[in-house]
Amino acid sequence: MFVLTTLAEPQDFQLWDEVDLTASWRNVDLLVPLLARTDTRLPNPQLAATGITADFPLPWHLTLTGGYLFADLPQLSDKVHLPLIALSKAFHVGSFAAADRNRFEKLIGYPTSPVRYRNRLMVDRSFGVHDGWHLFADDEIFFNLSRSRWNQNRFQAGGGARLNRRLFLDGYYLQRNPSGGAPTTRVLGTTLRVILTPK
Repeated sequence: MFVLTTLAEPQDFQLWDEVDLTASWRNVDLLVPLLARTDTRLPNPQLAATGITADFPLPWHLTLTGGYLFADLPQLSDKVHLPLIALSKAFHVGSFAAADRNRFEKLIGYPTSPVRYRNRLMVDRSFGVHDGWHLFADDEIFFNLSRSRWNQNRFQAGGGARLNRRLFLDGYYLQRNPSGGAPTTRVLGTTLRVILTPK
């Protein structure tokens, strides 16, 4: 859901594990993420986070998202409160589903409490019986509005499968390239999505 810079030391792979609890109420889609991030070389955990977001459908294939996240970075003794708002546009390119998301967030409790803008372009391709499998890739750039400069880029690619009518499991590789000469972060991640109110 979001990225916070952890300890700025040379790193091997990090492991990002996430469980997403999803539900629908009327036309609103709710998400409660549970995240844990660990490093293969550094003290752990690097990050633990949760919160809630709500997606509101709009005309013209637009989605408005609002939410709040809380992150604990025990190795830095930081506890971060993160209110956010985002607007996404969904569209198709041939057999690929795509979405362009524009997100604004404030990291309250992080040093200088920066305000950030994030733009993510994602493509997704489903296949198999009843679209039970999919492949995806996305690229996201981060702009620190408090300092008026781009400060990182994230690229990820992966795939996943529907395990049953309530469970979806994704695995992915992510690479984070920060600005200013900070080391690149390489990540292996998993996301288990649990649908509490299947349609």
